[in-house]
Amino acid sequence: MRLLIIAYFYHPALTPRAFRWTAIAEQLASRGFTVDVVCAAQQDLPAVQTVNGVHVHRVGGNARGNLRRWLGEEPIGAAPHKSGVSSSTSTSTSTSTVRGRIVVVLKEIYRQTLQKVMWPDFTGLWYFPALKLARILMGQKRYDVVVSVSVPFTGHLVGLALRKYYPAARWVVDVGDPFSFMNETPVNNHRLFSRLNYYAEQKVLEGADVVSVTTDETRTEYLRYFNEMDADKITVIAPLFVPPTETGDDLPYFTVPNKTRMVFAGTLYKSIRNPAALLELFNSLIGITVDRHIELHFFGAMNDCEWYFDKYKKMIGVNIFLHGLVPRETALRAMKEATVLVNIGNSTSYQLPSKVVEYVMLGKPVLNITKLSTDSSQNFFSGFTGICTVTEQGLIGNSAEVRRVRDFIQDPPLISDSEVEKLSRIHSIDAIVNSYIDLFQNKKN
Repeated sequence: MRLLIIAYFYHPALTPRAFRWTAIAEQLASRGFTVDVVCAAQQDLPAVQTVNGVHVHRVGGNARGNLRRWLGEEPIGAAPHKSGVSSSTSTSTSTSTVRGRIVVVLKEIYRQTLQKVMWPDFTGLWYFPALKLARILMGQKRYDVVVSVSVPFTGHLVGLALRKYYPAARWVVDVGDPFSFMNETPVNNHRLFSRLNYYAEQKVLEGADVVSVTTDETRTEYLRYFNEMDADKITVIAPLFVPPTETGDDLPYFTVPNKTRMVFAGTLYKSIRNPAALLELFNSLIGITVDRHIELHFFGAMNDCEWYFDKYKKMIGVNIFLHGLVPRETALRAMKEATVLVNIGNSTSYQLPSKVVEYVMLGKPVLNITKLSTDSSQNFFSGFTGICTVTEQGLIGNSAEVRRVRDFIQDPPLISDSEVEKLSRIHSIDAIVNSYIDLFQNKKN
């Protein structure tokens, strides 16, 4: 079977969809599928390359991608890594450095200008070179299946255009986050484009043979917003966990022993997943714990959340460490060495943070901070040992809850091997790839 995958982000991009589809594509190639990927160009990488059996074609998006990485994906306040070891000496937030202040200003200029007029998102201009290349490849190889991946949404528009030219190919639309009803973190100007957003996503959903999402809640939201959609057309394929590569010679990420380390890994957003409650809780823990060696580490993009850390400037580099975006293997090493992992729930009930599966599969205790009673991460974690769930509202002025968290951190129960094994049957690479193959072959899950 011949597959064409259209995904703006692909390895070595540091995004959840890049991690997911790189692993899936390589697994499919190892099973004998012919797999081609059309993705955005990246600096210093060839336009055409075969990586682990996958034929990768990079086109367009380079200048904008480099600017975007400079604006939001460089590590903030984190020390450089030497020989794979972090010195953990973060000393500043982005707003307290010259480069950081420039970044903040440029981000705001982008939000107030380009983001207000660009459609469907910041990758809109990638549509043209991506479609041109995809049509050339389709003409040469006549793929059996086309998979378009979001986010960003532009990949689905490429898939929609290909559908018109090559209707015989089966089209699978794989959704990371919704497009038209993501009001909390809109990717474009909803005041200007809300009707166009809905129309475009509706056309994609109508044109696709099948649509895949990662949670039941997201599926329910789609059927609610697009109530004429065939319910059998949209299916759930769970989040993926790919174990870290064990090389046998990896040095510890954290070099200083005898520390209690809380580690958050993920992307922060002011509107749906911000660190305010976690930082306030950590500050309270510092005040009541006998363990003065407690640390809080952040791995991932800060986006519009830098200013939350300004209140805690004196703790940056002492108890709070901001590592920014790091390679996935590096983040996994840090997570494995953590005392407790921290999840911040979303303000939307249908989105599941991509890291929660990794948290449980690593067998580490998890402090889960939620905003909503219907939080999807709370539903995911329910039934597991080694989970301490608190609500943001419940932490306000509640010393008993703070002490409960302190006791959990000081003597955290582990998630059992049997629980990890049970979860792996759902979230392993073999299980996920088998589910996609069923979609490719038009089999019901």
